[in-house]
Amino acid sequence: MPRVRYVPVQDSTRVRDVRVAAEEAAAEAGLDERRTADAALVATELATNLLKHAQAGEVVVDVVDPPVPGEGRPGRVVQITALDHGPGISDVDGALRDGFSTTDSLGAGLGTCRRLADDFALHSALGRGTVAVARIGSAAGEVPAEAPGVRVGGVNVPFAGADFSGDAWAWVRSGDRLTLMLADGLGHGSEAAR
Repeated sequence: MPRVRYVPVQDSTRVRDVRVAAEEAAAEAGLDERRTADAALVATELATNLLKHAQAGEVVVDVVDPPVPGEGRPGRVVQITALDHGPGISDVDGALRDGFSTTDSLGAGLGTCRRLADDFALHSALGRGTVAVARIGSAAGEVPAEAPGVRVGGVNVPFAGADFSGDAWAWVRSGDRLTLMLADGLGHGSEAAR
């Protein structure tokens, strides 16, 4: 039963907790030392950005199937999702370019996250907040950035800080047909997950 790691980030002490959560998930996913370090760096960058640009947010770290349904695609990936209700990013394309900064930093954080991740997406709405999702698998580039067809993903957060959620989602592809499933386990915690 996979463990969802939910880390509220309200101050700089929680950045370490996000990094540790990413390292634990990488061990669960069976990533090697280099890819574990990549997951830890991406998690640290995303958590730091929450504080720097939105003053707070949350990071959800999970081990999931690769986001592009494909026949015979091996392994699991670490999915790191950073969410905030901050001011949003007015120039998303610019923010993803190295050297772009609104806080006098090096401006390499989001670009680094995108390079290290097998799959990276960023959505921001001015005045509403930002969501960044990075997935790191066993080998960089394992998941094609522009795969044909449908990309699948989800965020499943346990209730009230529990380690496990009673809800679940899954997908399966057969030829050109994609089936999605959502499940509500009625309750919270490990018993509902089981």
